[in-house]
Amino acid sequence: MVAGPVTTAAAPRSTRREVTASTRRMVRLLVTSAWSLLWLFIMAAIAVLLFVHRGDAEGSARLANAEIEAQLQRGERVEHRVAVMQRHWWDFYRVTHGVLAATDRRLLFVGVPPAALLPRGFEPQEFLVRSIPYDRPVTVRLGPADFGTRPALRLAVGDGRERFAFLPLDRARMDSVVAVLERRQAALRAAAEAERRATEAAIAASRRAIHHLVQRGESLDLIARRYGISVDSIIKWNGLTSTRITAGRRLLVKPEAR
Repeated sequence: MVAGPVTTAAAPRSTRREVTASTRRMVRLLVTSAWSLLWLFIMAAIAVLLFVHRGDAEGSARLANAEIEAQLQRGERVEHRVAVMQRHWWDFYRVTHGVLAATDRRLLFVGVPPAALLPRGFEPQEFLVRSIPYDRPVTVRLGPADFGTRPALRLAVGDGRERFAFLPLDRARMDSVVAVLERRQAALRAAAEAERRATEAAIAASRRAIHHLVQRGESLDLIARRYGISVDSIIKWNGLTSTRITAGRRLLVKPEAR
């Protein structure tokens, strides 16, 4: 009589254990599947960033060179150019390929941004254009980029608020572009210095006293009209007692400015 109820109660406990174990296996399977799908998505995204959005360097350079020719002003000519690329830390694998040109008037960069991840159909080609005239102060620095694996050309324009970094694909061509920039800016500085000195010399000359050597037949009235002054001023500046003058005398017609 006692053994009957004990045997009947053991069956439900065994069934509950089996259900619990089956549920745990199902949860583990779902979690494992979710992690696998997540890793597949991450690897696919990395593959897209690495292989889809790196851009076409040669094709972009051709487009950029054509756009540079369209951007040139009348009479402007390109002295040197170099194929470059730009990338940013927040979008490292979306590379903008382009061309940096040194003309006889400015630095001109034309970049071809990478295609969108999801194209919207046919869209006209967009260009990233930056123009830096030589009369603006530019600081040039060569520093590492690509996490220190490649040299980069870094430009700080004006007070440094405008900063650009370019990764050249040809170091020799980059050096030629930098040489044009430095030569043009040195010429502008020399011209500005020459103009400053000429201005100072003109100011100094305008302050100097001017004398007139009296020629035969000249009178004070004639001399006064020539220099745009009055006869009384000539008499006062030279301590004359009359308007009679003789040839060969030096007359002060403009006192030294103070």
